[in-house]
Amino acid sequence: MESTIYSHFSFKSCCVEDLKDSRADGPIRVQVAKIIQLTQEQYRHFCSHLLEDMPFIKANSHLKGSKGKDVPLCLLVTTRNIRGGILVDCQGYNYARYAAEVLDKSALDLRDVPVDHYDLKLRQPRSQRER
Repeated sequence: MESTIYSHFSFKSCCVEDLKDSRADGPIRVQVAKIIQLTQEQYRHFCSHLLEDMPFIKANSHLKGSKGKDVPLCLLVTTRNIRGGILVDCQGYNYARYAAEVLDKSALDLRDVPVDHYDLKLRQPRSQRER
């Protein structure tokens, strides 16, 4: 198990259902650079608005590029109560320019991958979030 995986990516998909039909290109190898953990409500919104600019993607757009040769860095967007998630290669944009569905994130070794807990940030008072 490792955080470098092979997956089928879709270009500019509108919603997660579009990812399920995306098998035109062969799988590519990617490296999970960060996990973005959302609330269930945020995750549902993200899954149905993949082309919308998202603050958590904007905050991590610097993670574009590759690890070594031809291994793009990706975000794994997920929530606590699901098995899977969405891999995002934003390529410097603020939306999910390339996205792929992960059916079971437990199949990946993500223990050394940093996690941004957007689900917890919403629970903090505004004054603490701005620090």
